[in-house]
Amino acid sequence: MNEQVNMSATVHPDRNILTEYSFPIKPPFKAFHVQKQTARMLTEHQRGYVLNGIGTGKTLCSLWAYDYLRTLGVVNKLLIIAPLSTLMRTWAKEIITNLPHLRYKILHGAKVRRLTQLEANVDVYIINHHGLNIISNELLVRPDIDIICVDELSVFRNGQSKTLTIPLKKYIKHKVWAWGLTGSPCPRAVTDVWGQASCITPWSIPPYFSHLRSELMIQRGPFGWDAKPGAVEKAIKCLSPSVRYKLSDVTEIPDQQLLYYEAELTNQQKDAYEQMSRTAVAMVRDNVIDAMNAGAVLSKLLQIALGYVYKRDGTIVQLDNTPRLQMTVDLIDACAEKVILFAPFKSAINGLHRILESNNIKHFLIHGDVSPKQRVEIYNVFQDNPNDDRKVLIAHPGTMSHGLTLTAATTTIWLGPITNLELFFQANGRTKRIGQNHKTLVAMVGGTARERRLYKLLGNNERIQNRFLELIEMETELKYK
Repeated sequence: MNEQVNMSATVHPDRNILTEYSFPIKPPFKAFHVQKQTARMLTEHQRGYVLNGIGTGKTLCSLWAYDYLRTLGVVNKLLIIAPLSTLMRTWAKEIITNLPHLRYKILHGAKVRRLTQLEANVDVYIINHHGLNIISNELLVRPDIDIICVDELSVFRNGQSKTLTIPLKKYIKHKVWAWGLTGSPCPRAVTDVWGQASCITPWSIPPYFSHLRSELMIQRGPFGWDAKPGAVEKAIKCLSPSVRYKLSDVTEIPDQQLLYYEAELTNQQKDAYEQMSRTAVAMVRDNVIDAMNAGAVLSKLLQIALGYVYKRDGTIVQLDNTPRLQMTVDLIDACAEKVILFAPFKSAINGLHRILESNNIKHFLIHGDVSPKQRVEIYNVFQDNPNDDRKVLIAHPGTMSHGLTLTAATTTIWLGPITNLELFFQANGRTKRIGQNHKTLVAMVGGTARERRLYKLLGNNERIQNRFLELIEMETELKYK
């Protein structure tokens, strides 16, 4: 366990959430030890950071801490600032499922709509990162909103961003309670902590970015900078007080955990998906589709959901798939260790390559056109060279041989499901092998009812080939929940 907690700033030394709070969670689940200790740190510090790894339950820890402080009368209303993709699917879902006594309102849409939503008398307001800048003036005159929780804090690593970091600094400086959550505090460089700390604990960093950069990095040429030895540890100390647990510290979960992450389809995807779904259902009812060709129809639906659709002539039509790509980038940023990223189509693999390049995420790329010799070289560097800073390996699952060991990675991300159970099982096994010293996570990204169903069948070790017609015949959903 790697826990960083500065207990010198205890706010309520005579109160203890561990003995005074029930940690409500829907059975059969129970609060992890790691979650309880994380919630304890938050209740004992008015400003602090949760740097726990992906899959450790940071969301619920924060809600429990707020709920406890609220029952003590220490705080009133909570504002959660989070990625757009998590407002409903993560934060609101946790409230509905585990803390239904808390009233919440999502602040999203045009400014007029957000202000109308803000007028609601609720306990928790949930807004997206960029939304804060839209209604920051109206939020500033609401003293009843007196506790702030910033999810995926590393998004604010650019301390000079006029639409993100600067509005957050301006807003938080008026609040006593403010927490920052991120599983990867240094996603691009050790100096990423400067922008984050400038929002939550500005007293813990030098006043100027250049001063921190000089402390942590060595200049190489006119534009290049390399981290000094021990720079990561020094950078993390800038985010204090904090708690930092890894997924492997959670003893209550299995060695490999499968979690589903929802990325809503865009309107363009929804229209195409709905049209294809209705056509497919009609063809099944007219006996045009049978078990032999249902797979092709299901494949087309999956292509639409991913955002890359093959035409008959082999060309590709790209649909707006921003939420799914952003969800994937957010998941990568939340991972402290290396990541394997799978996509079922070459078009999607190339799309991932472009989005990672645009976000300056260094990575390897493997698909059918990469020679066996090149693949071996890539695998060797990814697995055995700790000095190589390429964090992600993008691949088609079919390129991974059965005996391949890639335990340098602890997280496997699927951009979308596949229909081959054996391939799914083998691909997930690349990180869960002898030599793996950490628990592993399989993050399954989807956005439709059929994708959720596919992932469930795969997770239950059911062969998809035998369920094609059932999947095609599922009722078309007008709203993808």
